[in-house]
Amino acid sequence: MPAQDVSGSETGTRDAGPAAAPAGTTKARFGEWEAISVGAFADSINHAVMKYEGKKAPYKQYGPEQIVDIAENLLAGQSADGGWPKNKDWIRICSADELRSLRGHSTLDNRSTWSQIDYLARVHRQTGLKRYADAAAKGVEYLLKEQRESRGWRGADKDAVTFNDDVMAGVLGTLKAVVEDRALYSFVDDALRARVGAAYEEGLQCVLKCQIKVGDRLTAWCQQHDHATLKPVGARAFEPAAIVTAESVGIVRFLMSIEDPPPEVVESVQAAVAWFDRVKIRGLRIDTVKAEPVKFRFHWTDVDRVEVKDPDAPPIWTRYYDLETEKPIFCTRQRKITGKYTDLSRERRTGYSWYGYYPAKLLQEEYPTWQKRWAPGRNVLEDATK
Repeated sequence: MPAQDVSGSETGTRDAGPAAAPAGTTKARFGEWEAISVGAFADSINHAVMKYEGKKAPYKQYGPEQIVDIAENLLAGQSADGGWPKNKDWIRICSADELRSLRGHSTLDNRSTWSQIDYLARVHRQTGLKRYADAAAKGVEYLLKEQRESRGWRGADKDAVTFNDDVMAGVLGTLKAVVEDRALYSFVDDALRARVGAAYEEGLQCVLKCQIKVGDRLTAWCQQHDHATLKPVGARAFEPAAIVTAESVGIVRFLMSIEDPPPEVVESVQAAVAWFDRVKIRGLRIDTVKAEPVKFRFHWTDVDRVEVKDPDAPPIWTRYYDLETEKPIFCTRQRKITGKYTDLSRERRTGYSWYGYYPAKLLQEEYPTWQKRWAPGRNVLEDATK
């Protein structure tokens, strides 16, 4: 039975793909390889197919074990500067002519570029083909060139230090792997590894400096922070300057991945976890209900989302919290900030993530393990119940 891709469409068979594979890869295409998750660039894939009815690709896609075919798609889409564009279906089975559709402007938005670097490094580790190592190394060079004066990285929506779409967490996690995982990044020479290490350390300090304070208390992060001041700034019309949950969870997970963390990293994690716990919402769930199918400009939907009071519901979080009051806020495409979810249009309710269980697993499972190892003298979740 054919495998299923992230969007739910049927994938292709082993003999599918471009008729003329580059020299040296034809044999590899038919090899038996261990599947590599495409989860890191699933965001890009989903953006590419969400315009179709049912958000399903109307064409065939490679299965997860077809790592060489997918890697060849990545090489076809890599820009001359070393980066990759967003919102491309990297597992699409393309003809030689269709491969040109994978090209575009390089960006870190929608989890682009750093995710391709990681994937190609993993394909190289299995196949040993130098073309994938060279492409990954070129991508690393792109990351170094894109580091701004703030020592952070930007997405596509605004030239600011960007935590949205895992830009900062993804880039720093990749640079950290280049420095530490010499098996995966065996092709990186000492000179490049040293440059990566310096960029990583500067980026880490940028993250710590961006953490928002309310009064004298550290909380979490905004989606974007100004390069010069490191203060929170808004981006798209519906993305106001605010303390955010979803993106902050990614940053906390990155910080928790640091072995033998210095005191300032421990303090940062502890403060963010305490804030997640403090702003959770009880007695509410969000239901997805059937509705008349409609095609909006950026997505198709046949559902709506509604708030339902439920005393038995698990804690839930909104995506945005006010910078001063720390109360939940929402924002329309007309930049109107409101405390009421019902003020949002159906297009916004179904086209953006406003509620979620973003920190739930981190609080329940990941933090307790981290805390016992790196902060055994203080569990901030237990402190909150005293």
